[in-house]
Amino acid sequence: MRRLRTVLRLFFPFVILGLAAALTALLWVTRTEVPAEPAEERAWPVSITTVAVSANRPVLRLQGFVESPRVATLTSAVTADVAAVPAREGDQVVSGQGLVRLDHRELRLTLDEREADLAELRAQREVEERRIGVDREEVGREQELLELLEREVARLRDLSREQFASPSDLERAEQERTRQRQALAERRFAVDTAAQRLEQLDARLERARALRDRSALDLARIEVKAPFDGRVAELLVSPGDRVTAGEPLVRLYDLDALEIRSTVPSQALAALRLALASDQVQARGEVDGQPLTLVLSRFSGQSTRGQGGVDALFQVTTGAEELVIGRFASLEVVLPAEPDSVVLPFEALYDAGRIYRVVDDRMQAIDVQRLGQAYQLNGERGVLVRAEGLQSGDQVVSTQIPQAMNGLRVQVIER
Repeated sequence: MRRLRTVLRLFFPFVILGLAAALTALLWVTRTEVPAEPAEERAWPVSITTVAVSANRPVLRLQGFVESPRVATLTSAVTADVAAVPAREGDQVVSGQGLVRLDHRELRLTLDEREADLAELRAQREVEERRIGVDREEVGREQELLELLEREVARLRDLSREQFASPSDLERAEQERTRQRQALAERRFAVDTAAQRLEQLDARLERARALRDRSALDLARIEVKAPFDGRVAELLVSPGDRVTAGEPLVRLYDLDALEIRSTVPSQALAALRLALASDQVQARGEVDGQPLTLVLSRFSGQSTRGQGGVDALFQVTTGAEELVIGRFASLEVVLPAEPDSVVLPFEALYDAGRIYRVVDDRMQAIDVQRLGQAYQLNGERGVLVRAEGLQSGDQVVSTQIPQAMNGLRVQVIER
């Protein structure tokens, strides 16, 4: 009996496993067959844009800074103290408006001194003219007196030979004759050089007049005025400062000559140069939220090494009143129309040179030539492209799909 229990205990697990295997086999044999469903291809939801092939004008977006070719640094013409500075930095001024006023007292004294020198020389010339007139009259008298002395010497010489006159009388007469000859020579020299002396005085008078006029000009320059309509960019002096000739006083720039300098990329240079040569290139911009209208004036005459383009200078036609030089500006330039082009949303462009057309709910790849940016009918900016085989009415995917490929099935979610 004990042996039988031992045998049953050993074989009991195997019996359980056998029953389980038999039950599993029974269930497998009696199972119900379910037909397998075929896998359905996924359709990617996309938005589309209907193509309209036409001539579209590209829009070139640029960035630049406000500047002016007419920036004047006004300097002092004289050495003087600064009396007043009526202008303030940032003021908008008109041509002829006073900006800085200098003390005039020293310059007034200098002008008075020059006037006195000129008056003295004028008086000297009048005296010289009278002296010349007297010399010309006296030459004849001096000549007559010399002739008398010549006759006197001759008479005394004859008397001296006959011993009717003493040698001392003859000697005195000869001395008088010699002095008279010298006086006559000096008088004749004065008459002969009268024109040269007058020329010397005239030269001194011209120099004195020039010094007087320069002093008067310096006195007129005590008030530094604006040479054109503009805005004060910087004041460099204050009342009480001592300035010398040539020292900067104030900087201002012409509001009518404001420009925006912007670097045009190399790939857009040819189109922009062609447009400038054939017509006026219009642009619009914005500085600190203020709208501007501009026109392309010219291109810069130089380009720094390594610069990716050439600077273009746009003249501000409207909106310059509140501009400040040095401020950042964003521009949009409208280029000549590109024929047979299409404006698409930026999302429609793949790999910078491919779009996908929807044909029978599948994507069809088309290589395109990128022409820049342009405005869509809804007023938003898009990418301007040209592609062979693309026709008006075609539907182009305008949704970015990571798995985009030729033949991919799609489902249009909006038309």
